[in-house]
Amino acid sequence: MGLTVGEVALIAAGIGLASPLIAYWTTTQLDRERWIRAERSKVYVEMLAVYGRMAQKASHQEEQYSPLPPEEWRLLQARVEAFASDRVLSLRDPYLDAWNRFLHEDTALGSISEVTDPSTTKLLTQHNRLVHEYSLEVGNHYDGLRVAIREELRIRRVSRRP
Repeated sequence: MGLTVGEVALIAAGIGLASPLIAYWTTTQLDRERWIRAERSKVYVEMLAVYGRMAQKASHQEEQYSPLPPEEWRLLQARVEAFASDRVLSLRDPYLDAWNRFLHEDTALGSISEVTDPSTTKLLTQHNRLVHEYSLEVGNHYDGLRVAIREELRIRRVSRRP
């Protein structure tokens, strides 16, 4: 059973009409992926800048640290939630948990240090140890986050090459 000339012409016309639609759809998908990659890169740079300063504060390398205003912090976290990969998000959460533990202990240590009562020596030692422990934890989580982001961005650059 063969195709007639008319049937072949109809198939060719269908392909001819579908081609621009397929090209448009493909181009739209590629544009969307490029836009997401560009936004993700911007968010990752901002994340590394902010989280890096936090890690420096935790390691006592930056005493002049001042946190982002609450609204800027919420917007950064919203951009992270919107554009970061699942892997980066899974590394971000333990980092922020460690940071919050560090801040809590550092604040407690600061308030105890102001007391001159000799009975606080043991408490000071305990809080000092926890501050140091959480500081190391923040640094380790930041290093993991930084490595993951660099690997992810490096993979994206390589995959775009023809």
